[in-house]
Amino acid sequence: MPGDVKRQITDTLLQLLEKKSLEKITVKELVTLCGISRQTFYYHFQDVLDVVDWWTRQGAQHLLEQSLRTDDPRLALRMFVDFACDRDHRQTLQHLLASRWREQLERQLVEVFTTYLQDMLHRAHPNLAMSPADEEAFLLFYACGISGLLMEENPRTDAERETLVNQLYWLLFQNPWGHILHS
Repeated sequence: MPGDVKRQITDTLLQLLEKKSLEKITVKELVTLCGISRQTFYYHFQDVLDVVDWWTRQGAQHLLEQSLRTDDPRLALRMFVDFACDRDHRQTLQHLLASRWREQLERQLVEVFTTYLQDMLHRAHPNLAMSPADEEAFLLFYACGISGLLMEENPRTDAERETLVNQLYWLLFQNPWGHILHS
């Protein structure tokens, strides 16, 4: 099945990322370890970076769906923090951020948070009178801030994670500019 092959390739890539940088991982190495042909690899992905892109989008989509199912913004923020700070995810993210594809990964994270925040904004204020340009600037500002905090902060304990959740909650909902997201 295509999903299984994609998952197998992705899992293999993630295992390799534990040992070496993304730039040193080749398609040849992936197909050998997966026991598939190059043709099979290229049927599913364009290159190694496309595997990373698929992995981040799959993870982001899953996380986004989970977070949008809750009406509790703190719980949703905790999901994002837990994902970003999970030991395995953190190590993979650090390897990816240290690669030449950092900018692409950062863009993907910003896209995820923009979508999440846009949904929250529209739920809280379905008839908000804000121009599309103003909404875009507002969402980009907050999405970049959240992404930046999650990439730079590395809370190791539950208490440190909870502190980060509380800081994000304050930035989004309790400060004078963030009240617009709160219903």
